[in-house]
Amino acid sequence: MVLAETTRASSRARKGSPVRQVLTLFGDYWWHVEEPLPSGAVIAAMGDLGVKEPATRATLSRMVQTGLLDADRVGRRTTHALTARAKGIVEEEAHWLETFGSREPQWDGLWSVLAFSIPESRRAVRHSARSRLKWLGFAPLYDGLWISPLDTADEAMAQLRSLGVDDVTSMRATLQTSFDGPQRAWDLAAVAQQYAEFEADLRDGPDATAPAVALCERSRLMLAWQAFRGLDAGLPAELLPDPWPRAATRRLFAERYDQLAPKAEERMREHVAGISPELAASVTERRLGQ
Repeated sequence: MVLAETTRASSRARKGSPVRQVLTLFGDYWWHVEEPLPSGAVIAAMGDLGVKEPATRATLSRMVQTGLLDADRVGRRTTHALTARAKGIVEEEAHWLETFGSREPQWDGLWSVLAFSIPESRRAVRHSARSRLKWLGFAPLYDGLWISPLDTADEAMAQLRSLGVDDVTSMRATLQTSFDGPQRAWDLAAVAQQYAEFEADLRDGPDATAPAVALCERSRLMLAWQAFRGLDAGLPAELLPDPWPRAATRRLFAERYDQLAPKAEERMREHVAGISPELAASVTERRLGQ
């Protein structure tokens, strides 16, 4: 029965990218730990998530090459640690986890507006720009005109310029349209449906009494919740249907995430102890409940 539950949970968890899965493991179980994490523990934990050892080793190597991980080898034992860049990513993600859905954003009635143009010949840059702007809460009102109620224009311009997009105009202004308001730039009905599906997933998840299942399910749910960063722009209540499910879903997610924590942490300690018993007690305990 436990093997069947683990197999089903692993199958559900494989939807996340391996890089995101590794960063999530560090953020959930090895945060602010001075000692590097034994690579064998990462490989074992990723195995619980349904990722095979060769794929995990390739992911770790790629993360070292791209400046996300530092690697060290003593004898036959390899360890990995987050680089300063990766720590910044995980730290920023932790801030988002703490605030998104738990605090409603205050709005001054102004919109951040970005106007820019990227030629079709730079298709890869266009794709990256769209992804980064959506991550910052922007949406296209018209082609080449992106808006957000959040005061993040400076950060958005920095992201565009890092991609080589220098011809950018930004402003903070009031907006009026001849249709149903600037918020039509977001498909709020589709986002609400995603929340409903995630809530059903939270309620129908496995019992997770086995530590391996708990670790797998907890990581999967964390990655699924993080996906809302690119779906729900964090619009203020004034621009949303009433009721909006963000806060209620966040409470349900935090409750389930914290419920899975003891068994998941037990599993991670087992993985670390199998390589370096003296480090097992360093596994961090993270909770989202208020």
